[in-house]
Amino acid sequence: MMKYLILFFPVALFAFVIDPWMTTVGELQFRPAYSYRYYPSVDQGFNPSSYNSHDHFIDLNLGVQFWPGWEVQLETDFLSTRKLNWGVRRVGGQLRYQVFNDVAGDPISLILGGQAFYVPTRTLRDVSSPYHAQGNFELGLAAGKEIDQTYNWVWRFWGFFGAGVANRGSPWLRPLLAIETKIAQHYKFKLFSEGYFGLGNQSRLNIDNFKGYARIEHRSVDLGLNYTYLFKIWGELGVQYAYRIYAYAFPRHAQTVRVEYRLPFSVF
Repeated sequence: MMKYLILFFPVALFAFVIDPWMTTVGELQFRPAYSYRYYPSVDQGFNPSSYNSHDHFIDLNLGVQFWPGWEVQLETDFLSTRKLNWGVRRVGGQLRYQVFNDVAGDPISLILGGQAFYVPTRTLRDVSSPYHAQGNFELGLAAGKEIDQTYNWVWRFWGFFGAGVANRGSPWLRPLLAIETKIAQHYKFKLFSEGYFGLGNQSRLNIDNFKGYARIEHRSVDLGLNYTYLFKIWGELGVQYAYRIYAYAFPRHAQTVRVEYRLPFSVF
C-alpha cells in the first residue's frame, strides 16, 4: 500500500516546510492538513464592493532529506471557496540545502531553498487564491537557534525570508518570525507572524474579473498560535489558529484554523 501512495505523491502534493532544521536522513515525512478560513471583506475590492468567503483547503506534503544537508519536498493543495468548487490550488516542489546546523555544533542553523509551483488559471481568478500567475518561483533563507536541555530542545527562535517572481507581473516578499517551546517532550507551542507583500502598481481588485495578484500592490500580516502533540513513534498532530491583523488590497480580517498530521516512515 505504501508503494502506491508514494507513486501518487508526485502528482498530488502541497504546504512547504520552511523552518531551518531538517529531519533524519532517509526518513520520509508525510504531512496531510485541512484548513478552514473565513474573511468578511476584501480591502480595495469592488464589483461587488461587499464580498466574503468561507474557504476550505486540503494540503498534502511529502518530504525527505535524501542526502546529508539536502532535502526535497513535493506538494499539492486543493481548495473550495465561494467562487470555486473543489479543485487543485497549487502543485510544486521545494529543494533546500543546509549551510549551518546548530544541532551539530554550528552557532546557528541556516538553510537556503527554492520553490517552484504551478497554479491553474481557473484558480487565479479567485481572490481567495493568493498567487501571482501560473508559473511561480521563490528563493528563501531560513535561520534559527535552538536552546537545548539534556540533548533535547526546549526553545527555538527562527525566521524566514522569501523573495519570489512569477511568469508575469511584479515580485513579492514573504517574511516570517516564529518562537517555539517544547514541554515534557510531548507538547509543542509556536507563536508566529507572517507577512506577504506584492510589489505591483495597482491597488484595486475587480473581484468578478480577477486575474491574479501579479500586478497588485497587496500587503498582509497574520499572527498565529500553534499547538502540537508529539507521539512517541507515530509522528505529531497539530492545531493552528491565525488572524490577519493587517491587509491592503487583500482579503482582510481573515481567520484560519488548520489541523495537520505529520507521519514519519521509511520504505527500507
